Order: sequence, then C-alpha cells, then structure tokens
Amino acid sequence: MCSDEKDNDLRASLDKGARADLLAVPKDKLENLTQKIEALRQIQSQRDELEAKFLEERARHEAECEKLYQPLFTKRFDIVSGLDGVQGAANGAMDLGEDKASKEKGVPNFWLTAMKNNSLLAQEITKADEEALKYLIDIKSSRLVCCPEFKLEFFFGPNPYFKNYVLAKKFIMIDEVKLIFDEAIGSKIKWYPEKCLTRECSTRKPKKSFFNFFKSLEFPFYDESIDVKLLHQLEHDYKIGVTIKKEIVCHAISWFCGDATCGRRTKRKIEYDNPAAGNLVQKIESLRKIEIELNKLEAEFLEKRRKEEANYVKLCQPLDTKRYDIVNGVNEVKGAPNDGAMVQSEDKATKEKGVPDFWFIAMESHHELRQNIVRHDQGALKYLTDIKWCRINDSEGFKLEFTFGPNPYFKNSVLEKTYRMIDETYIVLEEAIGTVIDWYPGQCLIEKAERSFFNFFKPPEVPTDVEGFEAEKLRYQLRCDYDIGCVLPITL
Repeated sequence: MCSDEKDNDLRASLDKGARADLLAVPKDKLENLTQKIEALRQIQSQRDELEAKFLEERARHEAECEKLYQPLFTKRFDIVSGLDGVQGAANGAMDLGEDKASKEKGVPNFWLTAMKNNSLLAQEITKADEEALKYLIDIKSSRLVCCPEFKLEFFFGPNPYFKNYVLAKKFIMIDEVKLIFDEAIGSKIKWYPEKCLTRECSTRKPKKSFFNFFKSLEFPFYDESIDVKLLHQLEHDYKIGVTIKKEIVCHAISWFCGDATCGRRTKRKIEYDNPAAGNLVQKIESLRKIEIELNKLEAEFLEKRRKEEANYVKLCQPLDTKRYDIVNGVNEVKGAPNDGAMVQSEDKATKEKGVPDFWFIAMESHHELRQNIVRHDQGALKYLTDIKWCRINDSEGFKLEFTFGPNPYFKNSVLEKTYRMIDETYIVLEEAIGTVIDWYPGQCLIEKAERSFFNFFKPPEVPTDVEGFEAEKLRYQLRCDYDIGCVLPITL
C-alpha cells in the first residue's frame, strides 16, 4: 500500500471530529499511526458486535415488559378518565359510579400535574400550555423490538385549542447508545384559529411552548457543516421524550402525588383544600396499587438488565486491555495492518509511542463533552491514558476512573467520579463523589478560569435542606453533572 493510500485509510477510519486534530500531526508520524489505528478499529469492531447483541437482547426484554404493562395501564386509564367509579379503599373494587353529579369524574388534571412535578418538564410548560394540557387524558409509549427507536402518543379529549385527538412523537436512532439521530417525527398540530400556542397570533413569531416538542426534526447524517443548534434541539427533545417514557408513563401516580419529587421513597399524604375533593383518596389508593404492580415488573426487568450488562462488561474487558496496550505503547503493532499482530517494538526511537492524545481527541470529538473542555484543560488531558466504567457492587449507580500518566499539573494517578443512585428510574442521586485533586503549586486549572472540565470531579451537592428555587437550581446542576457522567462511557 502506498503512502497516500495509507493516509486515506487512516482518514476514513476516524470520526470527523477527531480527524481535524489528528491530521495536524506531521505526515511521517501519521503514517506510523496507520497500523495502530487499524488494530484499534478491529478491536472496536469486535466491541461493537458485542454491544449490538447486548442492545438487541435488552430491547427484546423491554418490549416484552411493555406488553406486561398494558393491562395495568388500561386499569389506570379507566380510573383517571372516570370510566370506572372506585369504591372501597380497602378492597379497591371498581364499578360504575351511581352518583356522578356528586363526585368529580376521574382524576382531574392528572397528567398535567404529574408532568409539572417533574423539574425538567416543568421548565417546558407555560401558563398557556397548562390550559391545553388539562385536556390530556393519556400518554402511551412503545418501541419496536430490536430497533433503536420509540414512540410517544398523547391522547386528548375534545378541546378548544386543536382538532387532533392524538399527538405523537417518534425518535428514530442510528445509534441509541452514542445518541446518533436519524430523525424525530412529530404530529402536525391542527390549531383552531387564534389558538396556536407555538407562535404569536399577530406576528407569527415562534414562542416558548411545550407543544414545540411535536415539531419534526430531520438530522440525516453528521458532517462538518452540521447545524449545532439543530443538534442541541434534537438532544433536548430526546431528553424530554426519555423522561416522559421512563418516568412519567411508568410512574405517573408517583409524580402526580409528588412521591417521586426529590427522590421520596415513601408515600406522601395527599391533602385537599376543598373537602369535597376527598373522594379522590380512594381513586389514588387504587392507582397506587396499580403502580406497585408496575414497579414489581420493572424490578424484574432491571434485574435481568443488570445481569446482561455484567456479562457484556466481562466480555469487553479483554478487548479494553488490548486497546489500552496499543494506545499507550505497551505493545507496538508491527506488520501488515490486516494481520492484527502485536509485538514489542524493537525501534521505539523511530516511532511515536502509542497513539498520542487518544483520549483527549476522543473527548474533544464528542460535541457534548467538547463544551466542557476549555483551552487550559487541554494540556492536562493529553496525559490521560485510560477511562474505565464499572458498576458499584450491591448498589445502584456507577463509577468512572480516569487514569493519568505523570504530569506537571497534579499528583494523582487516578481521578474517580462515583454516582450513587436512590433510584435509577427516576434518575435521583443519593450522592455524587469526586476525587480531591492534589494540584501542584500554581497549576490548579479550576482556579485559572470559571469553567474547566476538572470541575467535573468537584460535583454539586445533593440538595437536602434547601427548598424552592435554590433546590431546583442545585438539582438541575446535579442532573447536568450526571448527564456528563453518562456521556463519558459512550467514548469507551
């Protein structure tokens, strides 16, 4: 293979974000990297095959679990919509209410209240949206077996805002783990005259509204001219969709009652300003019994998923060891790129050891991580030699380990970040623990500028005693910190 062909092969093997940085390397060193990159590609290919099988099995189990949910969702819909009158808190018996005039039909504003009690969704719902969302009578989620996509359906009763009875949003993914989108398809809302909530009626200018969530967004491929604003909007919509799917649909009564807010694990006592509203107690108790059954099914599913995940991580470990050896020059690749042979290098003086700046470039090429890396971080991150992810034994949550070579910035050889979860479904953290960095004098990067990636190891505190806006601010910061922690394993 000639030199130009080797360069082209290397260029084709790299992610576009990493390509620009790596192509700045002198041509002779770039050629030396070709065999190493090819060996790494072969390792990644094997890892991708394991990941595909793991995700396929997980999707199959999730689809099976959704089928078991359906009868319970139907019972919940009947109570919330008032199709069944609940009588008798002790036995939960349900029959048709005989005195509808004296009782509130169903559970008023059930879905609106549940969504507003979730801090992420509450930020999307305006006062004008609330009036329209009072007509929301059900939300359903579904996914195709072994396919990285899911759909949400919002069912509305007759209302003065739009003609649609169902508004849907479907997320189609090229890669669900790496969050590579194909498109997000939403329903076109048929607004009644002067009732559009997404645009000003007079100027037609866009305005903030939850109903912007149903706007279709196409994102067919990644390239250098990608619209960053569109990408951020897709990711934002996806986070909203996942929150509704995993938290609201499956745990609606907990969010309605506020049990899920701030990670409460016990039932809140529901109090009513209007004594006549006390008849809701029986309905809520029946809904809670339904949710107990849903939680049992979910617990069984999560246990299966953890076992599958543990097996997947175990299978990946030998491949990760090989990757570490190549990246850090423990073993140098020698011979034709397709033979995959790795032997100890005999002439290290003539070759660049390992793959320089491998992890730094990988992180820089990820659009979300790139936003948290500033210029003065780059020197220190170039000493990063490995990143490992592992589950915490006998606990919900996970740990990240960042291994560094000797460097002039800090004394630590390993920086850790641990997330302990109260509940992974609600994404409620018990605590986030980071390593205290032992900086050399005058080298503390988090003091040199307001922003630094190394602030990641100094996590925000979990709010306990604070309330109101300050508590919401801390929870939002903690959720952003957790999102970064979840993105990092994707780079592995």
